[in-house]
Amino acid sequence: MNATAPSPQALAALEDQLLELLSAEPAGFSEHDLLKRLRESNALFADFNAREPLSLFRGHFVLFHALYRLRDRARRERRGELAIEPLAIVLRPPAADASAQAIFATPEAERLSAWYGDWERWRTATAAEVIEWLRQFQALRRSGGQRALALAALGLQDPVDRAAIKQQYRRLAMRHHPDRGGDGLRLRDINAAWAVLQAGSDE
Repeated sequence: MNATAPSPQALAALEDQLLELLSAEPAGFSEHDLLKRLRESNALFADFNAREPLSLFRGHFVLFHALYRLRDRARRERRGELAIEPLAIVLRPPAADASAQAIFATPEAERLSAWYGDWERWRTATAAEVIEWLRQFQALRRSGGQRALALAALGLQDPVDRAAIKQQYRRLAMRHHPDRGGDGLRLRDINAAWAVLQAGSDE
């Protein structure tokens, strides 16, 4: 994709297009399907190439940036709740009450919203960082979601790098070790999660 960040006008147009697509398809789309449609119909994605790592990263980033903007807009305008996952991007009907809305307003979702709102990541991403991001994504697909479950067992969620995972694992393993008065069953779960993440990293 183009190395120049999209203009506010182009992002607003993308947001409108996504709202139209998602409103017309109650079952939603996968990220792959949305990117395919956008490549055919939106100038921002005209040069998108899923086989080129930097282009893939930038296309993904622009799409998710617009989706999180749309999520906030849908809430403000009471159009519904936008669920944003790579395999299921769905605009759900408006929640009936505040407790139902809270299901979507998790700390993890807000952290991802902030992550995709930071254009510095898009501008400064290096080839090595993009390859690592793709490695993690491919590992998640191969594992059938085991990576997400393993990260959750460590209190983490993507995007997160290897160093942060290792630090969190060590911290939790020390805290829950029986020799330190911890819970052996919890330590077993922590070690199992670490083993899944290690296998996925091919280390």
